[in-house]
Amino acid sequence: MRGLAGLGWVVAAALAASACGGGQTRLGAVFAPEWEDDGGKSIAALQAKLASVPLAPGADAAVGVTDTGLVGVALAGGTPWTYAHSIDARPVLAGSVVVATGGGEVFALDALTGHELWKRRAAGVLRGIGDDGRTTVITFGVPGGGGSSILAVAHDGSVVRQLETPTAVGVPAVVGPYAFLPWQGQYVTVYDLSSGEEVARATLREQASRAWITGKALFFGEVGAFRFDDRIRLASANKASHVSLPTRELPGTPRWFVPGTDSLPAAADARDRIQLFARPTATGELGIEGGRFTATYFQIALGLDAKSGALAWVHTHDTAFLGGAAYAGGAALCDATGAVTMIDAASGATAGTVSLGRPVKACVVQTDAFTRSAAGAAARPLGEQLAAALALRDSEMATVQRVLLRELAAIDDEGVTRTVVELASDPRTSPLLLPDARSALAARRTGARSMQEALERRYDFLKDVLRAPPVGPIADALAGMGEKGAAPLLAQHLAEPADTSDDVKRVAAALGVLGGPSELPALKTFFALYRATVDDEQMVAAVGHAGAALLKLGGAEGRAIVQRAADDALTAGPVRDRLKELLAAKPAEAAKSDVAKPAAVKPAAAKAAAPKPAPTKAAAKK
Repeated sequence: MRGLAGLGWVVAAALAASACGGGQTRLGAVFAPEWEDDGGKSIAALQAKLASVPLAPGADAAVGVTDTGLVGVALAGGTPWTYAHSIDARPVLAGSVVVATGGGEVFALDALTGHELWKRRAAGVLRGIGDDGRTTVITFGVPGGGGSSILAVAHDGSVVRQLETPTAVGVPAVVGPYAFLPWQGQYVTVYDLSSGEEVARATLREQASRAWITGKALFFGEVGAFRFDDRIRLASANKASHVSLPTRELPGTPRWFVPGTDSLPAAADARDRIQLFARPTATGELGIEGGRFTATYFQIALGLDAKSGALAWVHTHDTAFLGGAAYAGGAALCDATGAVTMIDAASGATAGTVSLGRPVKACVVQTDAFTRSAAGAAARPLGEQLAAALALRDSEMATVQRVLLRELAAIDDEGVTRTVVELASDPRTSPLLLPDARSALAARRTGARSMQEALERRYDFLKDVLRAPPVGPIADALAGMGEKGAAPLLAQHLAEPADTSDDVKRVAAALGVLGGPSELPALKTFFALYRATVDDEQMVAAVGHAGAALLKLGGAEGRAIVQRAADDALTAGPVRDRLKELLAAKPAEAAKSDVAKPAAVKPAAAKAAAPKPAPTKAAAKK
């Protein structure tokens, strides 16, 4: 079996034959959709032929787009390089080169040094490239149509072959004289650059518009990844080696791969800030390297289990990520400042950084043989990582924070309760996140101390306390925990003017569960002040809960107070009706219906209900 060096003469012969402008071919039968499946024979034969061909490692580098051209740096470190040129589409990295277009030209640079390899007239809108260290194959979209131009150029600038086809061809890969060309979302044509013939074809049973080489293995895919191994002959039967990422809730619906037929703009957009990064294994059973993949959402990166999608870690960054790539052991993520941060896949800790030296509008990263250990880097507990991400006050982060808050709420820890209390108390918390924070707090069953500390705080403009504590959710949680020691603090909030009607309703309900004789004075005062002056449904319910608590805790005196209010024509009609229901019910039934289970918080409940109105003097005398 000859190696890549043995295949080199074929490419050289093609270069010699095409020295005068290259072999121009207008493809017809090569991309014929009526091609008859040969049962995988041709692709199996080619795979066996190439199995021992060593694949040249790609450059481990990052390249960014600036106002004046391109800037690049090796991930191993060093001085960044720059290249001045107009740029009209996202540059593409593959093998040892970066290819970009601008001003009607397409050009190739050495990805590690920025040295110009060649430049020529562009054949369309740049889609993707493949490179094997000697030859670069480029696919272009034809302006105004769905066809493609394919250009194969040696590193010395000589054209190997030029192809035109009405078919939309995606991102190619190159191994020796063979170009792997994905098209029509399901086929990969293997095209012999020396002869101009299709020598094999794989039929895939999943959307596939990209071919790429990483970790010394060739892959095809878009939704997932198919590996070019001895099972590729079974592709048409849907039995080829294949891996995909688990489905789980992630904001923005990030994708592992952009369709290979898309041409990306020179400047990054929202899609670039919301991505998935994973590296398929090159040998053995096909899976995801390290069992982890990374999701980005602006300035947050998440480490997720490659089988279950479970959250493993959260990395919070100073600015939004624009691009990146997964490597064996982590992910290299590039941001708008030009920094490339290596994040350890196991812990989310920073494993290192390199810099492009200046801000960038977009960036692309390639990690082929690259690896970086985060040994010695201390990773914080997941709860602390989540708390740091939730502390971001940028409104565009609220969507991902809602997901992270649910993850945080599942952790049974006092520190988590403190974080949720602070989130629900902070006036800077996004209105989109606040209802979720209140709901999560109401459902907590740990952290009573943090909740009671919050109840001791009061709204105070002069002391910059601009939002009252989340009294209602805390009342629900404390009642659910049976924290009777919190009853005195809750009782004080019956008379707190900054608390909303919803808060007061839930405090009154909780006192029916937690209260004792010492809370009766506060309940009597509240009941007397508001039974005749309520002006919304929340306060009607609050007075009803107070009446139920008086019946439960006040004995004969409490029942007499409720009976007089029910008979008094000045008592608000809805309150009077509720009190009559309570008086008619058996004591156990009244307690069960009114106070044993505080109402669960719905998102709408956190829409600031108006603070309860101050009673009139006339009402206060009743």
